[in-house]
Amino acid sequence: MTPLSIPQLAQLRKLRGNPIMLYSAGIADDSIPIFYECLRREGHPKRLDLILSTSGGSILATRRIALLLREYVEHLTILVPYRAWSAGTLLGLSANELVLGPLSELSPIDANNNSASMKATNEPSSVSAEEVRMFQQMAADWFGVTRDQDRLQVLALVAQRFFPTSLCAIYRSAQLVNRIANELLAYQLPETNPTTRQNIVDQLISAYYDHNYQITRQEARTLGLNIQYATPEEEQLLWDIWQKCDTFITPDAADPDPERNIMGILMGEQCFAQLKRDWNPTSQWSDQDNPFDGLNVTWEMH
Repeated sequence: MTPLSIPQLAQLRKLRGNPIMLYSAGIADDSIPIFYECLRREGHPKRLDLILSTSGGSILATRRIALLLREYVEHLTILVPYRAWSAGTLLGLSANELVLGPLSELSPIDANNNSASMKATNEPSSVSAEEVRMFQQMAADWFGVTRDQDRLQVLALVAQRFFPTSLCAIYRSAQLVNRIANELLAYQLPETNPTTRQNIVDQLISAYYDHNYQITRQEARTLGLNIQYATPEEEQLLWDIWQKCDTFITPDAADPDPERNIMGILMGEQCFAQLKRDWNPTSQWSDQDNPFDGLNVTWEMH
């Protein structure tokens, strides 16, 4: 498949007057070196517009990419055509400003752990640290569990579902998200006092009660983030860019068509990279198995 052509990127650069990069993929460890290579090729622009489309990914990879961006770019703007969920929202905290359209969505940033690694039974594929933390509050609100002795029994019930060290891993993940979110938000709100920044982080972690809650631009601005509304011209170009990416990228790992093997892209004026998968037709899996079993997923720089 030939590199993607998106003429709207040049139009958006002309409109806004800043160099542009586009990232549309999940955020993982292998995203870090490809970001580094692209930033090296782009040089050290004083200002950079990053168009971001992602459903999330690794917390630690997000932090590393954010720090790379801030080392290379003095003023970072992140533009969200549609979704920058979870780790995407976390990355957005590192921007000086976020440009959002009417359809743009952020999401909560509460830590999620693989339930299989937590040794929990009959659980969904991932467990939110907030869901574990809220168990005691649910017991108190719904069932009147308020005595110290009863609280100990609640803790014993949780420990029966999760090995104690796994509970500690969930706790540490929650602490990690809190720390990284505060670290990155300082780039966006450097003059804001730490207590106010912590309140914003607390809201993003705990206030929405569902990891998939869609935070609109109005809600994000009310929360205290530096949100700029996309102009009608920006909105149209961003939507056209997202549609181009959506057509180009095929997230279905089970699709064997070799012409539809792109799972992500990173574009700049001096770089183009594709996240490609090589499908192994001899590999078989069921819905319960890893959908990427038998796939070789790698970034390919052009």
